Amino acid sequence: MTTTLELSPRVVEINAAAEPAEQKSIEINNVTVSFKTPTGVYTAVKEISLEVKKGEIIALIGHSGCGKSTLMGTISGMVQPTSGEVKANGNVVTKPGPDRGIVFQNYSLLPWLSVYSNIYEAVDAALKDKTAAEKKALVEKNLKMVNLWSHKDKLPGQLSGGMKQRVAIARAFAINPSILLLDEPFGALDALTKSNMHVELLKLWNLDNREKTIVIVTHDVEEAIFLSDRVVVMNNGPAATIKEIVDVPLPRPRNKKEIVHDECYMAIHDKLLSLLIDKFSINDIH
Repeated sequence: MTTTLELSPRVVEINAAAEPAEQKSIEINNVTVSFKTPTGVYTAVKEISLEVKKGEIIALIGHSGCGKSTLMGTISGMVQPTSGEVKANGNVVTKPGPDRGIVFQNYSLLPWLSVYSNIYEAVDAALKDKTAAEKKALVEKNLKMVNLWSHKDKLPGQLSGGMKQRVAIARAFAINPSILLLDEPFGALDALTKSNMHVELLKLWNLDNREKTIVIVTHDVEEAIFLSDRVVVMNNGPAATIKEIVDVPLPRPRNKKEIVHDECYMAIHDKLLSLLIDKFSINDIH
């Protein structure tokens, strides 16, 4: 269900039937994922369906254990649905592929390789048809885009958390996937670094002419609103489903200092908080 907030004339209902058909980047069709455990079968997500348009940014939010990362895993190809199917760019997902880049919270950098080599190795493996010169140019371009070219010879252990995350994002963009999957990539960062990373991510997305589809898993309501076009709120697991989908019709580019005072932003923020905490009451606090 899509929520339309009517507190401002800028918040308009999106009538898909009245708009031209848009290219689908991701199609999740009636997906259920179950795992065998020592105590029986555990169903992480159940009968979930979701479509994401090309160039759209979607945030998945919900409490821990609600299946956000599992659902993202089905898009990446690292998790196979027990039933249903996932399509990426029109193709059924059966395994990971270079059309889907992934950035994790723990950076996943090889500690014995330099910043430059961490990105080059990924480009070399994913873009086999490129020449060595073209691969080097891609590495340089993407390191410069995240302002890390001067740190190219450093090892990951010599970098701050924010710099490591910029390397991970540069690596993901360097292989030029049409779909970028972000699994709580900024969760371990301090508030200022996280805010800067949000801006850097959107800059890269804009440089790609907003062609890249982005799905981000997060616990951060403010992050979800600032980055995304829609926020998908998950029910609690097990057998989690989509509770509600909330549109974020804030115009782009977005300014963090300004939008927090925007009537539309505040309405969306309140709506998401109510969806996330409606199971609690004041009587639960001791």
